[in-house]
Amino acid sequence: MSQNSHFQIVEDLNDQQLIDYTAKQLIAVDTELHGLKMNRDNICLIQLGDDASNVTLIRPNLQRPPKNLKILLEDSSVRKLFHFALTDVAFFATSIGIVVENFRCTKVMSKIVRTYTDSHGLKNLCEELLGIELSKQQQQTNWASPILTQKQLEYAASDVYYLVEIYHNLEKMMTYRPSLPSGKTVYEINEIAQRILPGLVQILIHGYGDGDQGWETSLFAH
Repeated sequence: MSQNSHFQIVEDLNDQQLIDYTAKQLIAVDTELHGLKMNRDNICLIQLGDDASNVTLIRPNLQRPPKNLKILLEDSSVRKLFHFALTDVAFFATSIGIVVENFRCTKVMSKIVRTYTDSHGLKNLCEELLGIELSKQQQQTNWASPILTQKQLEYAASDVYYLVEIYHNLEKMMTYRPSLPSGKTVYEINEIAQRILPGLVQILIHGYGDGDQGWETSLFAH
């Protein structure tokens, strides 16, 4: 991340932040979790980013869910970008009661257009598409700690800092791919795949997939 990058830690967006993010066509969203068990574990940190390198880190108060964040994420006029959306979107519903509308998964996009590789992590995309090396050393640290370290915060911010640019790069790659034998373009196939995601989120929320991976495919799996 740039030394000039700016982020702050809050319990919720203030009214001006809500206005600013709502004015964006695209925002990047990520979460840090304390465990991956649906309906048991909680979101510890929420990261928001935009195309102007503004990053906001939210530590939600689970007794008082973030009202303005809920308004933003449930606003269907703003597209939300996630890298592996299934887990994040499901946890928003089960942990703090937010039903995310109009979201896209850059990991699904990567699997559809970057068929020459099995490496679709955010770190891989940053290296290939942006020439930037991300450190993942903080990924498995304790996000439920009352005090997060500066390294944890920088790691969390980096997960959304580059995502809008990555999304645009993946869309551009799709325009160069030839149509499939059926006549469908790669872009159209991506749209079909993205429309499947909300239904898969519902399946995950209701417990199918916790220890039973039968619903997963290579496209939607980690």
